[in-house]
Amino acid sequence: MLLFLPSGRAAATTVHAPTPTATVTRSATATATPSTTVTATPTPTRRPTPVLVADANCDGAGSAADFTAATIVAADETQFPSCTAANQFRGRTLSDLDFIPILHDIFATFDAPWTPTPTASATVTSTRTRTMTPTPTPLFPPTRTATVTRSPTATPTPSPTDSATPTPTFTPTRLPTNTATRTRTPSSTATRTAIPTPTPTGLAYQLSGTWFANWTGQICYLNHQPFTHLMPTSYQVTAVDGKLDIQIVNGVRLGRGLALDATNTVETLYQADSGNICTLDGIDEEYSFDYTFTFKTTGTGSAAAKWSYGANAHCAVCQLSDSATLQRTAGPP
Repeated sequence: MLLFLPSGRAAATTVHAPTPTATVTRSATATATPSTTVTATPTPTRRPTPVLVADANCDGAGSAADFTAATIVAADETQFPSCTAANQFRGRTLSDLDFIPILHDIFATFDAPWTPTPTASATVTSTRTRTMTPTPTPLFPPTRTATVTRSPTATPTPSPTDSATPTPTFTPTRLPTNTATRTRTPSSTATRTAIPTPTPTGLAYQLSGTWFANWTGQICYLNHQPFTHLMPTSYQVTAVDGKLDIQIVNGVRLGRGLALDATNTVETLYQADSGNICTLDGIDEEYSFDYTFTFKTTGTGSAAAKWSYGANAHCAVCQLSDSATLQRTAGPP
């Protein structure tokens, strides 16, 4: 305010504004929003089935029936008149080379090994995205103002400046509580003696492994025409409770729980349908294999097979014997 002296001049008086109050500003709070990222994982894609080159009976499948159809149209060219695939065998004398395409259709003899082709499939991976949520600030923070009134004799005095003075905060400290401490006294403990892991032993285990049989390939003839033969094959021999299980590697099981005799020899009988129906009695013509395997602990041995085709039906039949030498290509597991 202003005070007037008798001389008409105003006297100076100092007026202070209200005590400043601290203004609180809150910072933003971070939240997380999930997002997705797509990555590609390769998956194998199998190649298409190859086209048959010698489907002599036009049934759309490569099988032993194509051998029979080829020999039939070779002897009587009027048979299978609507099957164009049989024309290459029709009305002529067949040789061993004529049966190579049929063997290719059945066993994929000349196909290149299949290699899987990777294709992409989506895999969702979660990623966090940070967003900010603002906190409101007071609309009218307090302000500080100063009004100065001057006097002719008074010397201006600077107004005091507010400064923050730290105020100590008293935090009570809990006194330690006397708690009894238990000290464990070590006592002698017997150390357990390690028991060695048993290693499989026995004659059957010594003879187990992968064995390769090189069959001589005696040809089975149906109606005086070559039909099929045993091919070189690898067999997996497994020891179970002192006996042997034998199966074709990646193929059928020929025998289970076969007992070894005094010469380390086992015998097994395996029978399977061929899928060819004998037209005389409607019976599925059967393969029958009577195997004998002799193994030596030196990794060599021998095998024999008496086998037949169609002996259970009344159509064309072939029966013959074959032999092979054995060589172990992989030892016991």
